[in-house]
This record gives sequence, C-alpha cells and structure tokens, in this order.
Amino acid sequence: MSVTMQTLETRYSIEAECTLLGSILLQPSILQEINVKPEHFYDPRNSEIYSWMLQLAEMKKPIDFVALVNIAGNEKMENVGGVTYLMQLTNAVPTTANFDYYAEVILNLWKQRAVQNVLQPFESGSTQDVDIQSIIQQLNKIDTTGTKERFDLSSKLSDLYELPDTPVPAGLSGIPSGFKDLDEMTDGWQDEDSIIIGARPSMGKTAFMLNIAGNAGLKGTIPCVFSLEMSADSLIKRMLSAIGGIDGNKIRNPFNYFDDKDRVNWVKAIGILERMQMQIFDKPGQTVNEMRAQVRQVQKDYPGKSLLVMIDYLTLIRPQHDHNGNAHLQVSEISAALKAMAKEFKVPVITLAQLSRGVESRANKRPMMSDLRESGSIEQDADVIGFLYRDEYYDKDSDKRNILEIDIAKQRNGPTGVVELLYLKEQNKILDLSRKNTGK
Repeated sequence: MSVTMQTLETRYSIEAECTLLGSILLQPSILQEINVKPEHFYDPRNSEIYSWMLQLAEMKKPIDFVALVNIAGNEKMENVGGVTYLMQLTNAVPTTANFDYYAEVILNLWKQRAVQNVLQPFESGSTQDVDIQSIIQQLNKIDTTGTKERFDLSSKLSDLYELPDTPVPAGLSGIPSGFKDLDEMTDGWQDEDSIIIGARPSMGKTAFMLNIAGNAGLKGTIPCVFSLEMSADSLIKRMLSAIGGIDGNKIRNPFNYFDDKDRVNWVKAIGILERMQMQIFDKPGQTVNEMRAQVRQVQKDYPGKSLLVMIDYLTLIRPQHDHNGNAHLQVSEISAALKAMAKEFKVPVITLAQLSRGVESRANKRPMMSDLRESGSIEQDADVIGFLYRDEYYDKDSDKRNILEIDIAKQRNGPTGVVELLYLKEQNKILDLSRKNTGK
C-alpha cells in the first residue's frame, strides 16, 4: 500500500489516500478539517469509501467499520475489499497528526491529473478547435480547488463602515507580554502573527520565553510551549525559580541548599504555576504538523480560551520534507508553516531562533537581520522579529549590568525600537526596569 506514481501518464499516491482514510477511521473529526472530495482520490475503492464516510458524517453517525458496512451494504463493501481492507487502512497509519499533509498530497496530485486532462489537446497536437478562454477558466478553477478561505469585499467593507465611530476597548488588543514598554510598542502579541525572537547562546532566550509564558498564563491565556531541546522537568524548574525568586543553582540540590524562605516560596510558586494551565510538549524533532495537531487538541480541551504558542527553537523543528538536505529550503518550509499555523488557529506563534556565529566576529555584537540563519524566508514570513542582547556578556565592565535588550527590528503593523528589561539571571526572572526598586 506504498505506491506513489509521478509520471507524465499518471500521478497518484495510494499511500497518501490509504493513510488519510485510515486516519479518519481512527479520528473521525479529521473530516471537519480537510477539503478533499471523493473525486480527488485516484483509486476508485478509496473514493467510494470516502464518499460513504462523508454520508455518515452528514447524518451525524459514527464512522467505523460497522457503520460503513451498514451504509454501503455487504456487496458494495466486498467490492472495495471488505472489512479486511478497512483494517489494512487503519494499520497503515503511523500517526493521525499528519492527516493534513496527506490531504494536501491527494489534492495536489488530483490537480496535476486535472491539468493534464485539460491540456491533452495540446499534447496530442489537435489544437485547431481549442477554446483558449475555456482552457484558462478550467485551469483557474483547478487552481482554486481546495481553497478554504474567501470573503466578499463588499461584505467586509460594510463591517468596517462604522469603525471610525466605534470606541477602541481599553487595554491591549493582543496578549500581554507583561512588560510595559514592550507592550506599548507591540500592543501585545497579536493573533495570527508569527513572531521570531533571535539571539546568540546565553543571551536569555529560554528565560524570556518562560517569563512571557508565565505572564500570559497569569492573565488567563493558556501558554503552549514546545520545547525541542530542554525537557519539561527542566523547564518547570526554571519556571518555579522565576516565580518564586529562587536561585536556580539551589534547585539542583534543594535538600541541601534551600533555606526556610526558599521552601515557602517553592510551595507558593507551585500553586501559582498550577493555576496557569500551561501545556508543555517536549518531544524532540517535532514537525510543524505535529505541533498543529497538539494546538488543535488544546483548543478543543479549552474552548473559548486564548492560546499563546511558543517554540524553542526554530532550527530544531524537523521539516516535513528533506529537500535533499538543502538548509535554505528546509527553513523556508518551516517559516511558512509557522505563519500558516498562526493564521489557522488565530493565535500568536513565538519561535526562538539561534543566530549565526557571525555576530561574534563583529566589533558591535548587537544582532541584525542578516544574523538569522537562512534569513530571507524568515524575514519575509515573520510579522515581528526581535533580537535579545546582553552587553555585559561581552563587556564585563559594561554599565548595563543585568540589562536585557530586546530590539524589535521588524514589526509589520507597528513601530520598531529597543526595549530594556531587568534580567535576574540566577533566578531566571525578567522584569520591567521600573520594578527594580519597587520590589513589585
């Protein structure tokens, strides 16, 4: 069942068709997430089975072996391979997480076959009676097949007609970072934005991510943290260090190093962190499609709740396709997929990125856009790009001790500039500078 053909004569993937059908049998809700039709399948058996699945879904009936046999009838079911074939479909599924990839493969291969059929007169040389305008219309229709989102301009404009006379609600339009100056610049993390935060090692990327996650969690947003390098246990300990104001070095051996104050703060921090409902996924080498499946599930588990997706870090994301080892194409695929995920779920997606070593060879170590690895596609896809920098890391005599700079170098719908924050490295804690002397 692993047949994929891509010749001039015929283009299809039996493997993709079978895996998608098997995924639907294992997780029927997938039908609501895809835009594939029975005619898009190459194998008539698979097309027939898929049409029965759609009928069952329309009748709000379960999609399983028994229901399929009932709706098809014994004779038709045997013609497509019977229950044995249905079992083969489910057994062929390594994971249901990648169903949208298989749906895309099926749709794209159908488009190739459809284009081939439309252009057949040109290939055969019999173009005398060809209606070129009709050909163009058919090709346009094929190209837009499967497109899910479309709105009529006039209806959109009518929604905006009263906008100048509508008061703007108080507060931020996006999810707060918890840092006053940063929020004034960004108006919070915006839904559907892909945000890239780049830095060299030891600048505080993970601490920044966890403080952002914690601040959002305290305001009722559910942080979804994908840690592709550090274990969930390590992240949680860092979070507790930041929340409780406890020296992270002590957490390595709390039995020996915690004093009474640390023990009290530890218990309080656990209570605070528990209320945040933070979701941590620490499986290494995840693809964006796997992350999408997790985010989709969190949205189902917490309906009506705002989500903030955070990923540590970009080059540890596994591309869906190898691209023959071409790093530029791999990063381009991942960058586009991150933006697509933000739009699909209408959430901000913050991705940390490791900067190239070129920073170290310059006199001015502050990062710039070209320091992003394979920066072209990232710069194009990202809505916001920020860079973290600590001057004292390079200059031990710097007068900016405990200062973390975040340089918003790109913001598609807002200003750019540098914000300075207080970074208490031992406690993994980041604060507004204005809080330094208040103790708040």
